[in-house]
Amino acid sequence: MAAKKSSVNIPHTPDEQVVYIDPEENITSVRERLEQTKAHNIALVVPAQTHLRGLVVWKLLSARAKALGKEVSIVSSDPQIRAMARSVQLRVAS
Repeated sequence: MAAKKSSVNIPHTPDEQVVYIDPEENITSVRERLEQTKAHNIALVVPAQTHLRGLVVWKLLSARAKALGKEVSIVSSDPQIRAMARSVQLRVAS
């Protein structure tokens, strides 16, 4: 079986940016950071110890990204975070 390729590329243009989420950040601050980020393609690096645990939070994040016209990819070592992100149609690094 072939290895899966990551859907997140290392940023190399002004249209791509990596945003590191602090474990203590809440959905409001993450949404504000998405709004302030000029790049179209954003890789959100979410720590396993995040407060962003509920499915409603991920639905809100996905809806805001779509409203802003941003392509957001989630990078996390936590399988629960990755599963929730996939369930709301966000791209997930594998």
